[in-house]
Amino acid sequence: KEEEKENTTTPKREEKMGCGAHTDYGCCTILNQDSTGGLEIYNKFTSNWIDAPPVPGSLVINLGDMMQRWTNEVYPSTIHRVKLNKKSQQSRYSIPFFVNPDVGTIVQCLSSCDTTNAKYPPERSEEILRQRWDDAFSKNIKKV
Repeated sequence: KEEEKENTTTPKREEKMGCGAHTDYGCCTILNQDSTGGLEIYNKFTSNWIDAPPVPGSLVINLGDMMQRWTNEVYPSTIHRVKLNKKSQQSRYSIPFFVNPDVGTIVQCLSSCDTTNAKYPPERSEEILRQRWDDAFSKNIKKV
Protein backbone atom coordinates (compact mmCIF):
# COMPACT_ATOMS: atom_id res chain seq x y z
CA LYS A 1 0.00 0.00 0.00
CA GLU A 2 2.11 2.79 -1.37
CA GLU A 3 -0.10 5.61 -0.13
CA GLU A 4 0.32 4.45 3.49
CA LYS A 5 4.11 4.70 3.41
CA GLU A 6 5.52 7.76 5.10
CA ASN A 7 8.07 9.67 3.07
CA THR A 8 11.22 9.38 5.19
CA THR A 9 13.67 10.78 2.66
CA THR A 10 12.28 14.32 2.45
CA PRO A 11 12.13 16.24 5.73
CA LYS A 12 8.88 17.97 6.56
CA ARG A 13 8.94 21.76 6.16
CA GLU A 14 9.48 22.27 9.90
CA GLU A 15 12.62 20.12 9.72
CA LYS A 16 14.22 21.63 6.62
CA MET A 17 17.33 23.74 6.92
CA GLY A 18 17.71 27.12 5.34
CA CYS A 19 21.43 26.97 6.17
CA GLY A 20 23.11 24.03 7.86
CA ALA A 21 25.21 24.14 11.03
CA HIS A 22 28.38 26.21 10.68
CA THR A 23 30.64 28.80 12.27
CA ASP A 24 31.58 32.10 10.67
CA TYR A 25 35.16 32.53 9.49
CA GLY A 26 36.13 36.00 10.70
CA CYS A 27 36.17 37.82 14.04
CA CYS A 28 32.45 38.30 14.45
CA THR A 29 29.23 38.70 12.54
CA ILE A 30 26.66 41.36 13.30
CA LEU A 31 23.24 40.14 12.20
CA ASN A 32 19.98 42.00 11.71
CA GLN A 33 17.13 39.46 11.43
CA ASP A 34 13.64 39.94 10.09
CA SER A 35 10.62 38.76 12.10
CA THR A 36 10.46 35.33 10.45
CA GLY A 37 12.88 33.60 12.84
CA GLY A 38 14.65 30.27 12.38
CA LEU A 39 18.11 31.09 13.75
CA GLU A 40 19.34 28.48 16.23
CA ILE A 41 22.51 28.45 18.36
CA TYR A 42 24.20 25.21 19.44
CA ASN A 43 24.76 24.81 23.18
CA LYS A 44 27.80 22.55 23.51
CA PHE A 45 27.17 22.04 27.24
CA THR A 46 23.71 20.51 26.75
CA SER A 47 24.18 19.32 23.14
CA ASN A 48 20.93 21.08 22.23
CA TRP A 49 19.92 23.70 19.71
CA ILE A 50 18.46 26.89 21.20
CA ASP A 51 16.11 29.20 19.31
CA ALA A 52 17.37 32.74 18.85
CA PRO A 53 14.07 34.46 18.11
CA PRO A 54 14.19 37.93 16.54
CA VAL A 55 13.87 40.80 19.01
CA PRO A 56 12.74 44.03 17.33
CA GLY A 57 15.46 46.68 17.33
CA SER A 58 18.22 44.26 18.33
CA LEU A 59 21.25 42.76 16.63
CA VAL A 60 22.73 39.27 17.02
CA ILE A 61 26.52 39.03 17.48
CA ASN A 62 28.14 35.71 16.53
CA LEU A 63 31.80 35.21 17.38
CA GLY A 64 33.81 33.70 14.55
CA ASP A 65 36.78 31.41 14.05
CA MET A 66 39.39 34.17 14.15
CA MET A 67 38.19 35.36 17.54
CA GLN A 68 38.40 31.76 18.71
CA ARG A 69 42.02 31.62 17.50
CA TRP A 70 42.97 34.99 18.97
CA THR A 71 41.59 34.03 22.38
CA ASN A 72 42.92 30.46 22.34
CA GLU A 73 39.30 29.25 22.55
CA VAL A 74 38.46 31.35 25.61
CA TYR A 75 35.73 32.75 23.33
CA PRO A 76 34.74 29.95 20.93
CA SER A 77 33.07 30.36 17.54
CA THR A 78 29.29 30.35 17.66
CA ILE A 79 27.90 27.24 15.99
CA HIS A 80 24.59 28.18 14.42
CA ARG A 81 22.10 27.17 11.76
CA VAL A 82 18.85 28.38 10.23
CA LYS A 83 15.75 26.22 10.12
CA LEU A 84 12.86 27.08 7.87
CA ASN A 85 10.07 28.51 9.97
CA LYS A 86 7.37 25.86 10.33
CA LYS A 87 4.68 28.46 11.04
CA SER A 88 5.39 30.79 8.15
CA GLN A 89 5.46 30.43 4.40
CA GLN A 90 7.23 33.77 3.98
CA SER A 91 10.90 33.98 3.01
CA ARG A 92 13.48 34.80 5.68
CA TYR A 93 15.73 37.80 5.22
CA SER A 94 18.68 38.74 7.36
CA ILE A 95 21.47 41.24 6.91
CA PRO A 96 24.87 39.98 8.09
CA PHE A 97 27.90 42.25 8.49
CA PHE A 98 31.09 40.19 8.64
CA VAL A 99 33.93 41.73 10.66
CA ASN A 100 37.39 40.58 9.55
CA PRO A 101 40.90 41.86 10.16
CA ASP A 102 43.02 43.29 7.35
CA VAL A 103 44.39 40.51 5.13
CA GLY A 104 47.95 41.08 6.35
CA THR A 105 47.09 40.83 10.05
CA ILE A 106 48.87 38.05 11.92
CA VAL A 107 46.34 36.16 14.01
CA GLN A 108 48.01 34.68 17.06
CA CYS A 109 47.06 33.96 20.63
CA LEU A 110 46.62 37.22 22.56
CA SER A 111 49.06 37.80 25.42
CA SER A 112 46.13 38.00 27.86
CA CYS A 113 45.24 34.39 27.01
CA ASP A 114 47.24 31.22 27.70
CA THR A 115 50.07 31.71 25.20
CA THR A 116 52.20 28.89 26.62
CA ASN A 117 49.66 26.37 25.30
CA ALA A 118 48.52 28.11 22.12
CA LYS A 119 46.21 25.82 20.15
CA TYR A 120 46.85 27.54 16.81
CA PRO A 121 50.06 28.72 15.15
CA PRO A 122 50.38 32.40 14.18
CA GLU A 123 49.01 32.85 10.67
CA ARG A 124 47.99 35.68 8.34
CA SER A 125 44.25 36.32 8.36
CA GLU A 126 44.15 36.02 4.57
CA GLU A 127 45.48 32.46 4.75
CA ILE A 128 43.00 31.49 7.44
CA LEU A 129 40.08 32.86 5.42
CA ARG A 130 41.33 31.33 2.18
CA GLN A 131 41.67 27.90 3.80
CA ARG A 132 38.15 28.10 5.27
CA TRP A 133 36.71 29.18 1.90
CA ASP A 134 38.56 26.37 0.13
CA ASP A 135 37.32 23.84 2.70
CA ALA A 136 33.74 25.05 2.32
CA PHE A 137 33.51 25.55 -1.43
CA SER A 138 36.23 23.60 -3.28
CA LYS A 139 34.32 20.31 -3.14
CA ASN A 140 31.58 21.93 -5.24
CA ILE A 141 33.93 23.24 -7.93
CA LYS A 142 34.92 20.91 -10.76
CA LYS A 143 38.60 21.09 -11.62
CA VAL A 144 39.32 21.52 -15.33
